[in-house]
Amino acid sequence: MERSELQALLATYDDSPYPDAFLADYVMMACLSDRNGITTLLVQDRDGNRFVAKCYDKAIYPKSENQALMQSLSHSALPKYITEYKNERMTVTVREYVDGLTLDQYARENNLSRQEIVTICLQLCDVLAFLHHRQEPIIHRDIKPQNIFIRPDGSLALIDFDIARTYRSGIETDTTFFGTIAYAPPEQYGFSQTDVRTDIYSFGILLRWLLTGSTRENENIQVYRPLAKIITKCTAFSPKERYSDISQVKKALERANPHAQTLLFLSRGLCVLLAAGLLFFAGRAIYKAATWSPFNSDAIPATLNDRERIADAVTFLNKKYGINLFENPDQEATMGLLRKVLIDFYGLDRAYVYASQPDLGGNEEAVPMEGEDYFFPWPLDDGQQIHLSIAVYAAVKVHDPALVADWSSLKDDNGEYPGARVAMNFAEKTGITTGANRPYDVTAGELALLFANADRVFDTAQSNL
Repeated sequence: MERSELQALLATYDDSPYPDAFLADYVMMACLSDRNGITTLLVQDRDGNRFVAKCYDKAIYPKSENQALMQSLSHSALPKYITEYKNERMTVTVREYVDGLTLDQYARENNLSRQEIVTICLQLCDVLAFLHHRQEPIIHRDIKPQNIFIRPDGSLALIDFDIARTYRSGIETDTTFFGTIAYAPPEQYGFSQTDVRTDIYSFGILLRWLLTGSTRENENIQVYRPLAKIITKCTAFSPKERYSDISQVKKALERANPHAQTLLFLSRGLCVLLAAGLLFFAGRAIYKAATWSPFNSDAIPATLNDRERIADAVTFLNKKYGINLFENPDQEATMGLLRKVLIDFYGLDRAYVYASQPDLGGNEEAVPMEGEDYFFPWPLDDGQQIHLSIAVYAAVKVHDPALVADWSSLKDDNGEYPGARVAMNFAEKTGITTGANRPYDVTAGELALLFANADRVFDTAQSNL
């Protein structure tokens, strides 16, 4: 290194904005981010322990309200405050280093089931309740996947309180917009003061992203209806139309759990039975009919996870039909595999399965319709991957073609084929889609799961006649 270069390097250290005591206590390992006058560093103390340091430029952040705010908080889902350093140019706060993956990384590496998504969101509800229910509520104002960590034990941590604020009554608007555009509600742009409903809006966008992979509403992606209602209410444009408290969101999520809905239904049913004073045997028959599910202890245990459900479905179909078509359950399912299932398992005529509505491919104005000469109304190649709606349509139609041909229950047109929408509605009500959580293309294992579930539903319904 030349002398001039060395002098320049030494001059840089001499002009360092960092407090001397901070540099004496910690070694900088990496810069995690540098934006809006805030530098986030991964640092290490002299014993080798890792921490995160937030460095605030006093020219932009003359006061340290948020630093004091974090110092006053103690919750298992919040990184612990360690210490603070100051000089004329900078304030540095040191907090606990959270080991784990950000939620966006965690979601990419794990095919999250609906139940796992709800579990994560329930944890987030708990930490937001801790913040919102203080005497002076704390609004985070930047709820997004990058600010949520999932630790190795599955617990959640909420980080980055750089733009958090304490709610104060009597203030009409916030003066400055900070945050992430996709997750920020209208009031964060200055329409009104942010309050706890600001975090609830961002929570709704986060839930939509976890379920669909997008922060924007997409009518072509079907979301489990109880969860879709929660998203709609959380993300209403007007704060008055949203949930007013995060505890209401948590209760709605708990009710959206199919198992919780079943328990609620049972408890109400029992109260009605007791009030009516029905005889023992009549009450027992009504209870059995009202609570039957093809996925209870008589068929598939409710405690199975999605991978176990798929393994059970493959075994069920192989044993029932004596043919193994699902040797690679993790591979993407194709139309060729779906057609083999219909032909080899259910004995449908090959020509009927491969035919499609005449002239549909060549006539852009042709509308798909049900017909006696073809099973699928669309001309689909064997190599084409299967969308969930097509797989459900086939699993329902092979048992009851008349069901998908009756479109009278549909009250609107959302661009999807009506027969597929009717099949999806029926499948969600009867539990056929249980365990199939991909909104788009399904795997071979999920295809087996849908057909096994449909077999159980229709076989049981037939036996009860």
